[in-house]
Amino acid sequence: MPAKIKYTLCIIFWLISTFEKSYAQQYQTTVDIHVPFVSAPTVINGKPGIYYELYITNFAKDSLRLRSLKVLNSTDSSATFNVDEIHLKGRMRRVGVSSKEDNMILPPGSFGVIYLEFNLPFSNTGMHLVHQLGFDLFNGNKKTPVLVKGALIEILPKAPLIIGSPLHGGPWAAIYEPSWSTGHRRVFYTVNGTARLPGRFAIDFIKLDNNGRYAANNEDSIRNRHGYGNDVLAVCDGVIASVKNDFPESETISSYKSPSPENATGNYISIKIGTNQFVFYEHLKPGSIKVKPGQKVKKGEVIASLGFTGQTTGPHLHLHIATENSPLGAEGLPFEFEHFKLLGSYPDLNTFGKKLWIPVKSAQASITQERPGPNSVIAFDN
Repeated sequence: MPAKIKYTLCIIFWLISTFEKSYAQQYQTTVDIHVPFVSAPTVINGKPGIYYELYITNFAKDSLRLRSLKVLNSTDSSATFNVDEIHLKGRMRRVGVSSKEDNMILPPGSFGVIYLEFNLPFSNTGMHLVHQLGFDLFNGNKKTPVLVKGALIEILPKAPLIIGSPLHGGPWAAIYEPSWSTGHRRVFYTVNGTARLPGRFAIDFIKLDNNGRYAANNEDSIRNRHGYGNDVLAVCDGVIASVKNDFPESETISSYKSPSPENATGNYISIKIGTNQFVFYEHLKPGSIKVKPGQKVKKGEVIASLGFTGQTTGPHLHLHIATENSPLGAEGLPFEFEHFKLLGSYPDLNTFGKKLWIPVKSAQASITQERPGPNSVIAFDN
């Protein structure tokens, strides 16, 4: 073989081996990121926003430490939402470990969830979002910074459910806060082999008096709680899907014993109001339920009384809407109320039930087709 041909072949083989080596060095198994469920946007305090969860699984052979997350508009790569390391720590939860452990570190094979809630630049546009996750990958003492982009989602151009009042009048404290580690927003349930978040948009309603107190005289007696026994109303026309009406009730807070998770709802009603749309009313008063499965109900109809059953710290109404007729085995859906008056809020929940809420600047704000903000105080128009 002529020398020139041998030289040419050597160069070709060298280029191929160099390319293969370079390619092998560039690729590295790291993480899988995806979003299992995306719901419609909802309006809070006049701003459209979105709630969902980003799942992260570490497929690498080494541990990694999360550093940042950017949610980008996939059309122009503009940042819709940024989360730095400090704030990411409050949104990240490593599944199956103690809260005392460092949730920002994912060992090989581990799984975590980032809970996301943020405002959108505009609503109902059908925009697409992509996620850019930043982390450090550890190999002994070596630390390699990595950026992974993926988990493309579409914000569908549809409105959330608009419902009527579940209760009469007010003041009612709308108690929820997405950042609570054990709040409804962050508690998964596994039913039939699938993990779901039924309480993603759940609200607990507690009745107050005009001084911000939730009880008169002896707070230990449930009958002294202002909301106890209040009428509970159908928020839409629909058909009763399921009922539980035989759960016992403690007469006092001090004698209460928390039931098992499968009985967390206490006495409850679910109403089918559309395809894969079920309204759940929980913690109802024993013997107060006025409806039966299969019965049709009209919006505004009295269906039960507010009580103190199931897993609860005091009499209140738990309200959520989900995709299936299962209190725990369904995905929570967003909803907005047709109309309510915003009276104020409790920025510091340590003062709840002890002091008056912080009033809104204008006397009473009339709100149409919105979701109450976290720990706000409202009154329904009936």
